[in-house]
This record gives sequence, structure tokens and C-alpha cells, in this order.
Amino acid sequence: MASTEYGIASTSRPDDIEPLGRLNRRAAEAVVADSRLSWPDVYLVRRTGSSWAPAAGQ
Repeated sequence: MASTEYGIASTSRPDDIEPLGRLNRRAAEAVVADSRLSWPDVYLVRRTGSSWAPAAGQ
């Protein structure tokens, strides 16, 4: 039951968010961890209403 929409953001391009869709937190964190192998400055964000915000603990 995934109800939160997650995405990947980058400190070097903060306005360029790659949506991951509605995943559970563990799955979203796994995608971000894998992405950090190529892009170390990425972090997890989640959609809160109509805007994106860093996910807690990031």
C-alpha cells in the first residue's frame, strides 16, 4: 500500500526532480542508493500536496 509519491532530486540541479511514483519508503530509498553510485549528490524527496520536499532523514 504505497500512498506517498517519491522522487529523486540533486543538489546540483534542485529544480530537476525525477518522479519515482507511489512507492513505499524502503523501495524509494533503494532507488536513491543505487542512483548515488553514478550521481553522489542525489537525495530522496516526497510530494507534499503540490510541492516536493526533502524526505525526512535525508
